[in-house]
Amino acid sequence: MPRPETYRALFDPASVFAEATIDTSRPIAPQVYDMLRTRIIDNRLPPGAVISEAETARLCAVSRTPVRAAIQNLASEGLVQVRPQVGTVVAPLDEARLNEAVFVRAAIECAVVRHLAETGADLTGLEPLLAAQFRAAEHDDYMTFFRHDEAFHAALAGLAGVPNAWGLIQSMKAHVDRQRLALMSSIKGRSMAAYREHLAVLDAISAGEADAAEARMRAHIHSVLETGGVSGHDPVQDGDRRLRVP
Repeated sequence: MPRPETYRALFDPASVFAEATIDTSRPIAPQVYDMLRTRIIDNRLPPGAVISEAETARLCAVSRTPVRAAIQNLASEGLVQVRPQVGTVVAPLDEARLNEAVFVRAAIECAVVRHLAETGADLTGLEPLLAAQFRAAEHDDYMTFFRHDEAFHAALAGLAGVPNAWGLIQSMKAHVDRQRLALMSSIKGRSMAAYREHLAVLDAISAGEADAAEARMRAHIHSVLETGGVSGHDPVQDGDRRLRVP
């Protein structure tokens, strides 16, 4: 069994938690949970990294109790594991959980866009999000694009009248997001490709083409399973681009 120092060498705890801010006027455990979860997803806490309860509490200036509660929640999601003689470590990428999360997300989001296409939803409120995505994509800034991407998909669920559907997706998509950020951020042009995929979905919705909207959303979601480079195929070549807002 590797010594704890082997895992600890993968990251610098002081650096990882340097920007962590805990508001003591609000419940602490959920904040610690969100802070750790975010850092696992964006790989600041990489697979195999040790999460010391005592050290995390010290660096975040909180007691160990909320840190312990946060770690228990992360363990229930499969994001951390307890290893004998090592302690709590960030779990490796789990292909089974990834595939399960992609399956559930595709089922929900394909239903969302089908509903929007069938009901003639007004998509003009999405234009600021598209503009923000385009700016990030122009600079190939996938981390920034990721945040706007999250807001975009949440907005679609809201337009469909099922905002809690996105909350359900969020509850299990951490494994998808780890894969997305680990792979996609290293693929040149991936942000712009994802932006164009969004346009293709919206074009189909605007045209009332429910089957096309569903198919394009399904392809978009399943792209996280791709490990190769960005395809040269332009997914909006058949769309009318009327929602393009550079």
